[in-house]
Parts: sequence; C-alpha cells; structure tokens
Amino acid sequence: MTWRDTLSRSRRTVRWPQGQYAAATIGVALEAFENQSQLRLAGRPGQRDSFSLSYGEYGVRVGVWRLLELFDDLAVKASFSVSGRLARDWPDVVKAVADAGHDLVGHGWVNDVFLNEADAGAERDIIVRTLDAIEKAAGTRPTGWASPANSSTERTKQIMVDSGLTWSGDDASDDLPYVEPVGDGRLAVLPKANLSANDLIHWILPTNSPRVFAEGFADTLAVAWAEGEAGRPQWADMVLHCHMAGRPAFLPTLRRCLLEARRHELVWWTTKDTLAAWTLKNGFAR
Repeated sequence: MTWRDTLSRSRRTVRWPQGQYAAATIGVALEAFENQSQLRLAGRPGQRDSFSLSYGEYGVRVGVWRLLELFDDLAVKASFSVSGRLARDWPDVVKAVADAGHDLVGHGWVNDVFLNEADAGAERDIIVRTLDAIEKAAGTRPTGWASPANSSTERTKQIMVDSGLTWSGDDASDDLPYVEPVGDGRLAVLPKANLSANDLIHWILPTNSPRVFAEGFADTLAVAWAEGEAGRPQWADMVLHCHMAGRPAFLPTLRRCLLEARRHELVWWTTKDTLAAWTLKNGFAR
C-alpha cells in the first residue's frame, strides 16, 4: 500500500447537487455589543467603550445596506449571523435582510458575551432568546447557529438540537461539512472554511490592505476548484462584518473579489442553510 492509497482512504469525498467542483458561500455578521466591538483604540478588554460601540453600530445603520445592495447587484445570497439584541432593537433591518432572500443565523444575544462564560441555564437562555428575537423580527426562525467568537461549550450542540436547530458553525477541524450525532438527534457541522477570508482577521486587526482578504478567498476557491476537478469537490467561504466590510474602503475590493470568483464555472453558489440541508440529506460522515 502506498501513501496515496492511504490518502484516498483518509480524505473524505462529497458531491454537490449538479456535480460542481466547488461550493461557495458568503457569511455576514450583523452584530450588537454590550461593552465594546472588535475595534478599540484605548482601555482594557471588556471595559465599556463608547467609541468602540459606535464603531459596531455602523453595521446596522450603514454597512448592512451597502452589502445588501452589492449582493443584489451581483445576484448572490448570503447567510447573515444576527445578534438577538440587534433583532430586538432593529427588527426592520433584520426583516429587510430576510426579505432580500438571505439566511438568518443565530449569533448570540450580543457578540461580546460568550457562551463559554455562561452556566448551563444562561447558555440555553441566550440561544433560545436569540432565536425568538430573530423570529419575531423577521417572521422566520433560524435553522443554524454560530456562537460569538465560536465560544461554544460541551453543552451547546445538545441545546441546539433541543432548540430545533439543524446546523452549527462552531468548528475548525475540517474543510467540508459533515453530520454529527447529538444525543437522539443530529447536526450538520459547517467548519470554518473562511479562516483565509475574514475582514476582521485579514483587514481590521492587522491593518492590512483589503487586497489580502481578496487574495485569501481567491486562492482558497482556486484550490477548491482544482481539487474538485481532480475528483474531490471542496468548499470556499468568506466572512464579512457589516460594520467592517460595509465601509467605503472595503467595498470596491469585495466587489472585484466576487466578480472574479463568479467567473469560475462549475461552482455551486449557495447559502449555509442550503449547504447544511444538503449535508443532512446526503449524510456526509467523517
């Protein structure tokens, strides 16, 4: 037996609905905060910071509309991870996102309160209260969940199943989605296929040019496509934050990135709800 025989047995193979070489998705965070957003210019982590909060508020006031217009121009759909408090306080915005045909994903009550700092009762309350607020705002209940900062616990997946959720985004152990048994139920797990294209990680925190983000997504999609052509279809994803990617300095790069990516043939442009449903339907196992 050669190392290539071992590789063939070890690497999973999935298939996409029409034999596409790659799947591609867009994740968008529409977030509220308690004490501070991801950007602060002074003070300590966790300290209330009015300027940092105002930076985060840009997303619901301005950034979300630029992104919705761009997605409409390019005829793409995205998956919006929404904070429960934002849905409570800005229901018309959340409904507009849903009315435009995008997924709504549960994303915690606020983005700077983490599940792994809550006890079991508080964790369950955060998840249920968030889903209730989004459903009340948009008239549709999320089927997926991505914890703030991926801060899930050993309890989270069971709470998801108990709450009627069908997929989780709190994983970074794979390139491809898979089905995980949870108690008497199951979840589709959609790993972080977006670590190479995240506006927070590649633009804001390191103060890079937005081009670094675009290069990361282009390279990921190129490798996914090539591996798919060779018989192992893959998945490429990106993460945008309304209060970051919705700013004028980033938007032109994002437009060029998506236009270039859309030129690829045999790419399944989908949403995470649909990707998760396909994963469950086909029982992709690990």
